[in-house]
Amino acid sequence: MALAVHQWGDKNLPTIFCIHGWASNAQVFKPLADLFSEHFHFVAVDLPGFGDSDYQEGDYKLDKLVSDLLAVAPENSSWLGWSLGGMLAVQAALDSPQRIEKIMTLCTNAKFIADKKFKQGVPYPLYNGFMDSIEDVRVTLRRFAALTVVGEKQDMLQSLKWLQLNTQVPVPTTQTLKASLELLALIDNQIALKVIKQPCLHMLATDDAIVPYKASQTLNKLNEKHLTSFVPNASHACLVTQPQLVANGILTFMQGLPDA
Repeated sequence: MALAVHQWGDKNLPTIFCIHGWASNAQVFKPLADLFSEHFHFVAVDLPGFGDSDYQEGDYKLDKLVSDLLAVAPENSSWLGWSLGGMLAVQAALDSPQRIEKIMTLCTNAKFIADKKFKQGVPYPLYNGFMDSIEDVRVTLRRFAALTVVGEKQDMLQSLKWLQLNTQVPVPTTQTLKASLELLALIDNQIALKVIKQPCLHMLATDDAIVPYKASQTLNKLNEKHLTSFVPNASHACLVTQPQLVANGILTFMQGLPDA
């Protein structure tokens, strides 16, 4: 069964295809889409088991998931991925470069978990803590949503409530959360980022508690042609908490202006 997609804006405008992160759904892009009604057509996908998409065993095998995303993505679109979604966008560009015009990643690292050679990822104990608690879905979702807004200077509770009401319903299953979290740990885009040819913008939030903004150092080294920008005083959930700042970066990049 095809993945569910949600659309906002005029279909005659340039299209941005959006992929959400772990423990979320396509609605996380609604605040951005509302700001772009005169500029872009937004198409946002629900990953397997999240939002309106069904989950079947094997849906989070990387090759299959990339194929399923390409099957619902509009032709000649630019791709925007948040967190895990950004990692998947890079994989899709590696697989089918002719399908993707530009790539934008938001709060996305080249590799999720830190190790001896890759210092700028998430500490393994943090990742393992979510994996250990995953049987209690509601507690896991609540903890993760809270972590995504750490670093916000204002309206943190309001943002947290919005995330819980809009991006965590229907409630995903333990199987969905586990399979997608395992995939998140497996993807290593260090080689992919070196070779993809599309124009690419990496946006990082300066107060992100999950993906450190210093990941820009690695991203810049992997591909000097890629652009990086920062969302100031913002958390991992900056597309919800600071949508105007994120929108400014997207618009500058999409219109080919300097200082993206």
